[in-house]
Amino acid sequence: MSAALLQAPVAPRPVTIDKIVAVVNNEVITQNQLDRRVSLLIKRLAARDVTVPPRHLLARKVLSQMVLQRLELQYAHNIGIRVSRAQVKHAETSLAARNHMTLPQFEQAVAAEGFTPAAFRRRLRTEITIRTLIMRRISRSVIVTQRAVDRFLAQARAADGTRYHVAEITLQFPVAADTSARQAVRARALRILKKIRAGEPFSQAAIAHSQDTHALEGGDIGWRTAAHLRASFVRALRQMKSGDVRLVSGHGAYYIIELKGKRAGLKGPEHEQVRLREIVLRPSRRVSMLIAREKLKALKKRLAQGAHFKTLARAYSQGATAARGGSLGWMTIAGLPPTLAEAARHLPLHTVGGPYATARGQVLIEVVARRMRAGMTRNEARRLLRMRKGNALYVRWLQTLRDDAYVRYPGRV
Repeated sequence: MSAALLQAPVAPRPVTIDKIVAVVNNEVITQNQLDRRVSLLIKRLAARDVTVPPRHLLARKVLSQMVLQRLELQYAHNIGIRVSRAQVKHAETSLAARNHMTLPQFEQAVAAEGFTPAAFRRRLRTEITIRTLIMRRISRSVIVTQRAVDRFLAQARAADGTRYHVAEITLQFPVAADTSARQAVRARALRILKKIRAGEPFSQAAIAHSQDTHALEGGDIGWRTAAHLRASFVRALRQMKSGDVRLVSGHGAYYIIELKGKRAGLKGPEHEQVRLREIVLRPSRRVSMLIAREKLKALKKRLAQGAHFKTLARAYSQGATAARGGSLGWMTIAGLPPTLAEAARHLPLHTVGGPYATARGQVLIEVVARRMRAGMTRNEARRLLRMRKGNALYVRWLQTLRDDAYVRYPGRV
């Protein structure tokens, strides 16, 4: 017998198909999922000429956000938030319209960014779910007084209309932070600021360190008027030149802000506004989106037969406006969700439209009046203030959600 035949067979080397990089309660995130997310992000950042940090640092940041997103989705599922195919389809159609594309053209543009149609719809479903969760958390927690609205509108009228292109790095205080913890966050912010002033690209620092939703966009929050920025930002920005970087504080965090550009102030043009009424039905574990839609169709039929909108809104609507007979007051069309904006723009007066799928649920609306006005309405000011206060509270709540969860990282990223 030859020596070759006497040799023991060589076992094939194991091939790793995928591996777990994070365990989030009872779910896992795999290396392949992380790699796909990182590759898409690198492609998007490169297209915007944003300086990208080393891949391993970017992967850590992306994984951290994936963990938080998974926790949000788990919580949303547990409290009964469901997003229907119709809502996703509406969102996709609205995005195409806002980009002045047909749906096939929009799908081609999405494919060019590396998304399959199914993957992009999953992403839309996730965004709608989280947006609905945020709205529910805000509606329970945030109170905006009439005095706050008056003060905000007065500040908006006094502003010169200047628009600022801003990037930010947010460093949140820990929940129930004491003085020493706040000082530690400030010291960290100053170290980051020093590195940026020494030449580190702001976008790279934002991706590596920022704790807000704009981190993976290099901290860029786009062009904003003073009314849409924190008061502490505006005070600093008025004294800054393009390219300046400064540290400011407020709302439970330190912020490093960069002024990327400034446009001289012109008073805004007139906007078309509508006075609306609504009836909202939210899906739940017992009531699917389809059932909510059918219930609204039945209510719409009753309205066509002579029932009063206010009466049905008070009796059936699950929105915050129910006690007011569904009245939303005056709203600028451009500030409405895309589906409702399109409907409000074309509905004849005193005509009921819908049901429409929105992040809040299925909605019937009626346009009561129209007008052209410059500036912001009280309802829009209140909504903006609620969102601003609510976002700060939501970030705090996310910290608590993360602290209470079981999260484990079996391997290094």
